[in-house]
Amino acid sequence: MVGAPGVAQAEVVLVGSSNIHFSEISKTKLRDLYTGQSQAVGDSTVLVIDRDDEFGERSRFISGTLGFTTEEFRTVQRLLECIGISKAPTVARNSQHMVELLANNPNALGYLTRKELQGNPTRSKLKLIKVLAE
Repeated sequence: MVGAPGVAQAEVVLVGSSNIHFSEISKTKLRDLYTGQSQAVGDSTVLVIDRDDEFGERSRFISGTLGFTTEEFRTVQRLLECIGISKAPTVARNSQHMVELLANNPNALGYLTRKELQGNPTRSKLKLIKVLAE
């Protein structure tokens, strides 16, 4: 149903803890983090947080932000796990759990809809992270 005419779609934004040491990240580095090829940005280990497939905007994040189809993303993750160089992201149970993980872990990185971010009382503990085009 992604891209169906007449269906409003929420904008998905990359969000980090307010304490995370960067405010922008390359698309390549972000892909490395989400596929599990890397767990660090610079000298800091990053807690990468994903959503489960039931979160309707997950596929928008995977395609629009990471540049994979959902199936490509799963295939890359499985391949990297099989050869032993992957660490799967932490999976948030729901939107509130995502916000809690982001707000309470200084090096956490995840994604929310813009509406979830704007409507959250703990927004001051979070910051938008800009994804740099390649």
